[in-house]
Amino acid sequence: MASSSSRHGLKVLNQCSISPPKGSVPETSIPLSFFDLLWLQAGAVERLFFYKFSHSTSHFIDHFLPTMKASLSLTLQHLFLLASRVRSIPDSEHKFDYHFTEGEGSVPFILAESEADFDTLSGDQDREFKHLQPLIPSLVPLSVCDGTSSINFIKSWAATCSSAATTSIVAAPPFYDRTELHDSKLHSLFLRTLVEDGALIVIENSSTTVDEVIFSTFSLKAEHVDKLKKFVLDKNEEYHQPFHCSTFVIACAYVWTCLIKSTGWPHDKTAYMCFPADARGRLRPALPPGYFGNCLGGCMLQMKVAELVNYDGVRKAAEVIGSSIYKLNSGGVLREAENWPEIIKELALEEKVLSVAGSPKFRVYDTDFGWGKPVKVEITSIRNSLSMAMTESRGNTGGVEIGFAMPKVEMDQFRAHFIGGLELL
Repeated sequence: MASSSSRHGLKVLNQCSISPPKGSVPETSIPLSFFDLLWLQAGAVERLFFYKFSHSTSHFIDHFLPTMKASLSLTLQHLFLLASRVRSIPDSEHKFDYHFTEGEGSVPFILAESEADFDTLSGDQDREFKHLQPLIPSLVPLSVCDGTSSINFIKSWAATCSSAATTSIVAAPPFYDRTELHDSKLHSLFLRTLVEDGALIVIENSSTTVDEVIFSTFSLKAEHVDKLKKFVLDKNEEYHQPFHCSTFVIACAYVWTCLIKSTGWPHDKTAYMCFPADARGRLRPALPPGYFGNCLGGCMLQMKVAELVNYDGVRKAAEVIGSSIYKLNSGGVLREAENWPEIIKELALEEKVLSVAGSPKFRVYDTDFGWGKPVKVEITSIRNSLSMAMTESRGNTGGVEIGFAMPKVEMDQFRAHFIGGLELL
């Protein structure tokens, strides 16, 4: 359906619903796993892709829009869970499934035009969230899929679109079987908590108003990562405690120490950090990379502020983070899973718990719909909590980009410690 209406300051040029090709997907019901229950009321991850397009709007509508729609339909044929809905299973008590039926299963598609400055919106400098907010569409909630599945979808759609294929090109063949995730104890526990509390994980709206939130992107170049690794590993030799020391670990450790230094907290206060971990390859037996849905474990960490702000803080933080990942990789991805609901409740009461969204492993900057790679990828849902958005670096192999959203005063304080620390390397 064509339209020229206004939507949040945008000129809507076209909007419709996209479904899988008619007759390609039978009516299907897939039960929610205990992983899915964790995220049932958690909202959505908002990931914006910014692309340069050198032609006119009319050229895009005539030459690219039909292919985008057709390729989306073909992609949904295989990744139909995104077009399904979560429902309470008929004649059951507090049981849920994903249900797809032809005629109802679809996703909204909107083409809109903005007069905002592209370079400003897609830059790394401070940007006000109120200017990014109109670009965020209605999105699939986290209960349907995690980051790995979401990126599988977007890359599959992009590959199908860029090749103008008549059949979908799926990045990782989808796997929907929940048999290996049938843990009746965890399922019952998480379901009971969900029914009693209304949600397990909730991404709360921040007390900060939209007008106060600033987005900014920071770069850890490969040379910074290498110097930080050397510092951490050289120091660690004195303690003889080997641990997993990856770029992810180093980036998290450095950002955590900079953030805590910027708060000015008393040294006896406890600081917390948590991050998700893909459980697919860590479960026994392992699930295929294309398992579609939620399959996330997690690490919940704590350290005293005094340890983090010390000269040795990055090393100590890297050791704590790296050791937790080592345990995950050693078969511990579901260790203490029965305690997750209580741990999540306790963390929700703490001040400034740092969490991580995204991963350099997603390779988001390789996503090409046919008009080039994105010039910027932004996760805007981090505004709802104290989260760092992490992606691989553009044009700097081995580096990472860190996105933050917070009031300007706090952003300036963090920036001073982030840049100042790198200058001392």
